[in-house]
Amino acid sequence: NGWLGLYRKIGKGAGKLVGKFKAEARRVLLECHQAVPVWIMPLSRALESFELGTITFDVIIVDEASQCDVLGLAAFGLAKKVVVIGDHEQVSPYAIGFEVDRVQGLIDEFLDGIPNKQLYDGKTSVYDLARQAFGGIIRLVEHFRCVPEIIQFSNQLCYGGEILPLREASTSQVYPHLIAHRVEGAIAKNKTNDAEALEVASLITAICRLEEFEGCTVGAICMVGTEQALKIDSILRRRLSATEYRRRRILCGNASQFQGDERDVVFLSIVDTPASGETLALRSSDEWKRVYNVAASRARDQLWVVYSMDPHRDLKKGDLRLRLISHAERGSVEAPRGPQSSVKWDSAFEKSLHERLTELRYCVVPKYQIGEFEVDFLIKGDAGTKAVISCDGDRIVSEDSVLSRMERQLTLERLGWNFIRLRASEYLMDESRAMRKIARKLSALKIEPMAEKQGEVPNKVVREDLREKIFKRAELIRSRW
Repeated sequence: NGWLGLYRKIGKGAGKLVGKFKAEARRVLLECHQAVPVWIMPLSRALESFELGTITFDVIIVDEASQCDVLGLAAFGLAKKVVVIGDHEQVSPYAIGFEVDRVQGLIDEFLDGIPNKQLYDGKTSVYDLARQAFGGIIRLVEHFRCVPEIIQFSNQLCYGGEILPLREASTSQVYPHLIAHRVEGAIAKNKTNDAEALEVASLITAICRLEEFEGCTVGAICMVGTEQALKIDSILRRRLSATEYRRRRILCGNASQFQGDERDVVFLSIVDTPASGETLALRSSDEWKRVYNVAASRARDQLWVVYSMDPHRDLKKGDLRLRLISHAERGSVEAPRGPQSSVKWDSAFEKSLHERLTELRYCVVPKYQIGEFEVDFLIKGDAGTKAVISCDGDRIVSEDSVLSRMERQLTLERLGWNFIRLRASEYLMDESRAMRKIARKLSALKIEPMAEKQGEVPNKVVREDLREKIFKRAELIRSRW
């Protein structure tokens, strides 16, 4: 309590007695730090609060270490063990304000004999420094933020398709998930594009006024500098109330400012247009890849790519802008729905169980895809409740396959899925008893048979395409500005 009281007095750190309060807070912390088992704070606050050499934690976790420059290494002196969490495919520090000659002089003076000493230049993140110094990387491939259509761009761009998107598309509040939108007749100048900025601002204002987007948070990421983001922000602050701005958690910035953050709906403003008769310079470097990776993976439910050029005429093959726009164009065109193909059953047990569930009037989807995982049966209730039925013991499987299924279940249970497992032997010995047991478990999860008998529901639920509604509202809004 004494430490908290002192930090409240420090406030924003601008008072005359701030230095005295900080020194006293550090002294008090020596006595009380063990009373709190876990401390969570920004890196700057940690280094300000805990004096090196006087306090040692068992473990320090440095999160978002890809954004932290060489100064973050000081935190390593506070613990016996350090866990560094980051992603080398995301934006690294820019070392803005660093004097190159002075930094090089310090490297030559103090880092003689240190392996890869040139990496300690302020432009290499703490994550990259730890990665080259220690190794022992544990790669996490499960992705829970974005719906699969959105994360697919980054997955192919930077991760070789190894990321496993586990967010089910049907959990998204809005549809479609990807929208490519061209602003006709716009011209970019000095890293801004007035017409494109106005278009993005009007689209954001439109979705803020549509009930389908109620509760959705919104962001706008400028893909060139920050000037365009400031312009969009200025328009929105004039047109939206301060309450609405806070409620929607609206943020306009560049990819670096969004790293580690997310919004339900994100607009990417490409900004660029070519000079008359020319094509835009190729943008494909590793640094730009990291920028586009971050920007394209901040949206949970819906990603807009707003651009002003003719991408197929003004951009060269391999340009990241062309790849992103093409990805959004493909994603915003729904594949035609042909007749549902017949299900390929793995066993007679599966086929028989499906027939019984259908006879009992449950809403059942066989071979349902949840992200990268396929489950045997999805059972849906009227109130949006759902459960998975998994069939066991109906076929010979390897030990690796058993472990894989167990891992799949644990992962999906973390996401809130309910599993009901049924063994083939139990079903074949007493089918009626096994079905009563399934019905009791489904009832406990508030999943009841449908009022009228229906066939299988399609895997892909027809959802309202909101694009035209948004475009019309945005056009009306612009006409009044």
